[in-house]
Amino acid sequence: MFKESLKAIHEIANRLALIVVIVVFCGIFIFPMFYSRKKANAVKMELREIAAALADYRSESGGWPSPGARSVSGALLGDGGGKAYSQHLRRDEEGRFVDPWDTPYRFFFSKSGFVIQSAGKDGKHSDGAGGRGDDVWFSER
Repeated sequence: MFKESLKAIHEIANRLALIVVIVVFCGIFIFPMFYSRKKANAVKMELREIAAALADYRSESGGWPSPGARSVSGALLGDGGGKAYSQHLRRDEEGRFVDPWDTPYRFFFSKSGFVIQSAGKDGKHSDGAGGRGDDVWFSER
């Protein structure tokens, strides 16, 4: 009877150890992937919202905001008493719109359209739309 009790305790301990290993594995490898994917989806949604605000700004003002991330953010938020075209709340200490990884968006304008760039998870902007890395781009042409 004592041996049977020990055997049952041993089996329970083995199962608990297996559960702990599975939980630790998920915590280290699986959940961060979902969290990162959530941020990637959030940045795509933000890019669409900022793009819509830029399109509204251009249709009403006849041109693009002044170059520079701070100028674009200020123009879209109505800083200085102008009309607000965006409700994007996440800004850095310089007033620039930032992505979910707290890196400022970059804006590129031409006569025919614009491009918005998020540096992505690594926080480094690549050069060119075909650049390496995890950057997220939105183009309106």
